[in-house]
Amino acid sequence: MQGLNFSAIVPELILLGLGMLVLLLELVIKKKEYIAVLTLFGVLAAFFSLSTSGGSFADMFQLDAYSYVFKAIFLINLTLTILLSIQYMKLRASSFGEYYSLMVFSTVGMMFMVSATNLLIIYLGLELMALSTYILAGFIRHDRRSTEAAVKYFLMGAFSTAILLYGMSLLYGTTGTMDLVRIGDYIHYKGLSGNPLLLIAMVMFIVSLSFKVAAVPFHMWAPDVYEGAPTSVTAFMSVGPKAAGFAVFVKVLLIVFPSMRDNWSVIITGLAILTMLVGNVLALAQSNLKRMLAYSSIAHAGYVLLGIIPGTADGILGIMTYMFIYMFMNIG
Repeated sequence: MQGLNFSAIVPELILLGLGMLVLLLELVIKKKEYIAVLTLFGVLAAFFSLSTSGGSFADMFQLDAYSYVFKAIFLINLTLTILLSIQYMKLRASSFGEYYSLMVFSTVGMMFMVSATNLLIIYLGLELMALSTYILAGFIRHDRRSTEAAVKYFLMGAFSTAILLYGMSLLYGTTGTMDLVRIGDYIHYKGLSGNPLLLIAMVMFIVSLSFKVAAVPFHMWAPDVYEGAPTSVTAFMSVGPKAAGFAVFVKVLLIVFPSMRDNWSVIITGLAILTMLVGNVLALAQSNLKRMLAYSSIAHAGYVLLGIIPGTADGILGIMTYMFIYMFMNIG
């Protein structure tokens, strides 16, 4: 095992420090708008500290071009959301420090997820992202719809995370390791692609991550949550967490389960067709703009799923390109 190479997690450390600093500064800064400006400078510092090399952190966190692109998407999404939030926060809320720090912490979780080479780190990053986003969804405390959105998001998120954890436990129990590459190698060299426990684990991963990216038929939470959450939070949620979910989707299927591609490609194909069809058809029937955005986001999830099916470098490149363009299109 390699040592604790902190140079591999410099952007994450900057953001963690920024999130805690923003919480403290809210107590002493009178003009709360300055908090947004400070947050933007911190995000900019994290962006310029991104790297495609620098080794790994205790063999659980790896830097590469794949993680670099997704981290850039997360940070640009955070920047655009902060810019969108400045005027919104003046009119609707008072807890500036909490709001911006939660967005920062959520982004840190996404960044850990995309660089993780270990099941435990994926889970920890997922929980940091999810818990922060649950609170953001219900940030307007006096609004019943916002509170309802947070509760629905939390319940469905907790349910999907439980499924993911059970799938992880099956993988660990069968292979004896939590490292993604070692799990994939173990399944391949031991000829376990037909093992019933591993098939169940694979299905559980797909179901759980389908909840995270709002793929049909696991999309039920998205319209209500998008409608009830603050507008700026809806914009943030529709890009960042979705991109993080797809980043993990790709890593798990192509690193852990490449020898089981015949099984998962059929499932992903079915999910993609259903998601594109249902998302587009139901979007046409919406009269509420945020619900229409939700169903549009669902349809786009179907398009991204198509990039996973080939299991090739071109497919992965297509996913990253699509998510980058989708970010500007969606927030704009």
